[in-house]
Amino acid sequence: MLNKINYYIFKKFLYSFLITFLILGTIIFIGDFVEQFRKSAGKEVPFRIILQLTIFNFPNLIIYTLPITSFFGSILAFLILIRNSESIVISGMGISNLKTILPPIILYFIIGILFITLINPVISLFDDRYSSLKYEYIDRVDKFASITKNGLWLKQDNHENGLNSVLYAKKTEDQGNTLYNFMLLEYNDKGSFSGRIDGKKARLKDGFWEMSEIQISPKYEESSYKIDYKYATNIKPEDISDSLSSPSSISIWRLLTFISFLEELGYSAIDFKMHLYSLICLPFLISSLVFLAFSIVQSVKPNDKFANTIVSSLIVIFFIYFISNLLNALGSTSQLHPVIANFSMPIIIFFIASTISQYAELRRKKII
Repeated sequence: MLNKINYYIFKKFLYSFLITFLILGTIIFIGDFVEQFRKSAGKEVPFRIILQLTIFNFPNLIIYTLPITSFFGSILAFLILIRNSESIVISGMGISNLKTILPPIILYFIIGILFITLINPVISLFDDRYSSLKYEYIDRVDKFASITKNGLWLKQDNHENGLNSVLYAKKTEDQGNTLYNFMLLEYNDKGSFSGRIDGKKARLKDGFWEMSEIQISPKYEESSYKIDYKYATNIKPEDISDSLSSPSSISIWRLLTFISFLEELGYSAIDFKMHLYSLICLPFLISSLVFLAFSIVQSVKPNDKFANTIVSSLIVIFFIYFISNLLNALGSTSQLHPVIANFSMPIIIFFIASTISQYAELRRKKII
């Protein structure tokens, strides 16, 4: 009998999750579609591109709303059980609260695992495609930088000699603003090779690279060596970091390797670490929200109006959202370790849920 009841509760919470997911997903899709229209206003972006931007951005938005979906899905499931007096029947059979909330906790933990192992790689592909379309049709700029397993590649223009070039370095420092053992290949406006510069070090300044110990090899002239050299560029320091892949465009299966590679190049990988640990923490986070939802509705009776419960849920989730943003800000600025910044949230939620449960229990016994 207990197994059948657990299975029944499991199905109730799964249906509630899917309903909540569908409602929030529809709202998010429509809202983002309108936002993409706003961003493309006056840029003559085709309708199909706007639709593609919305579709490719949708999975990334959904995973960020998964905790909210889990919380309100749990609230909905608990209220349905209470309204139909099923919670009274379950309690009357001697089933404890812990055994009642165990099936939804397992359910949401499984959903979290599926999201980070199977759905996240798909999301990363969609996000990468979204970024490409956004650069091409909305921002209408080229990506200046690209990171591969071989090193850092930069695309730039030199307004002094009218040439464009590709700059490569295997080792960097200071967020890509300092390059070591670099190679620069120059091309004219027709794409023909014009020359090559090899150097030991290059530091990005305001409008130029300050190069040292370089060898200049023009296409049709003799090579020359210079101790110091200034090479004009249109690249700014923020262009390099802004052109790099976003954390959400990297699959969880490649994140750890990518973080190590970034740090070897001299980049700060704190954003990627925060994203990695947030994904690992996701199953624990959404599971803890089941306990929080139960603590809010445990005192509700079948004949009670649910308006107060819904208002209380909104207040609590807003408070949780505020704390989560605070921890993310502290983690992103390295004031907290990424592991602490992410895994503190389930512990805080559990503490809040326990406090609410204890308060409700004391009120029931009329101690306070």
